Amino acid sequence: MEPEEAPSIDEGTLHKIQRIDARRVWRHEALQFTPWLEENIEQLNEALGLEIALSGREERVGAFAVDLYGTDLQTSRPVVIENQLEDSDHSHLGQLLTYAAGLKAGVVMWVCPKFREEHRAALNWLNEISPETVGFYGVEVEILEIDGKRGANFKPLIMPAIVPGVTVVTRGGQSERAGVYQVYFARLLEELKERLPGATTASKTQATNWFSFSSGRGGVMFGWSFTAGSRFRTELYIDTGDSERNLAILEALLADQDAIEREVGVSLDGERLEHARAKRIAAYAPHSASILGSEDELSRLRDWAVNMMIQFVRVFRPRLQRLP
Repeated sequence: MEPEEAPSIDEGTLHKIQRIDARRVWRHEALQFTPWLEENIEQLNEALGLEIALSGREERVGAFAVDLYGTDLQTSRPVVIENQLEDSDHSHLGQLLTYAAGLKAGVVMWVCPKFREEHRAALNWLNEISPETVGFYGVEVEILEIDGKRGANFKPLIMPAIVPGVTVVTRGGQSERAGVYQVYFARLLEELKERLPGATTASKTQATNWFSFSSGRGGVMFGWSFTAGSRFRTELYIDTGDSERNLAILEALLADQDAIEREVGVSLDGERLEHARAKRIAAYAPHSASILGSEDELSRLRDWAVNMMIQFVRVFRPRLQRLP
């Protein structure tokens, strides 16, 4: 059988793409562009293959304030993001380095419409001389318009040559167990992404007894965790950096606890963690769980964990988006 001939393309149906000056979309860098970037961090994550969870903006570094800051959930490194609406300049390069040093950042990112060659060379040089635990990113943002509709597109120009893997943390000879955690969570993540496409852009797991990824709201993460006493939980972990704000988010969600439990299908624990800043909503596996359990036990736990996370993402993500 001869292959079917590909349909011809009617050039008249192809629409012209126009590039729009970013200043026509955001007139003010701090008041408009930075809040937009905070709300759309998932677009940046997808472009870079990272899993950045933002904690907020305008973090103080001495007499200055960084535009956006947070954590790379894949490696637990602090993140600083400096953005601007004009072509790259010396002033923002200096600010970027100041914030990176002040906050001991591992992911150092500069976002602007266009990079000058001198600044591209500077970021590349910084990547060459920095340890593998520190990476510099240069990302251009462009505004595209087609048929009167506009959208933002992120173009990574500068990235570290080596994105650090996860360092196995050894605690009293537990490095072997830590490696098993990493492999197990990788399997959970793979199955979750297969069964619920779009759940997360995360691609790396950690050699620790927990794994988390962004919920889409800054400071709130979905996660799995092996706990003391051979228990395992699926959780919504809340840590915006502010204890009162964390509690407000928890209380807002618990106000609808009955409806949430009906949708999730299990009873949930709203954990205020009185002596900690963070808060948590968790579902605990109905059977004991150890990373050193039998293959049958770990397989049964994996099924429960993925099913429960699918419910968490479906039920909590829209509610988090509606919170003020």
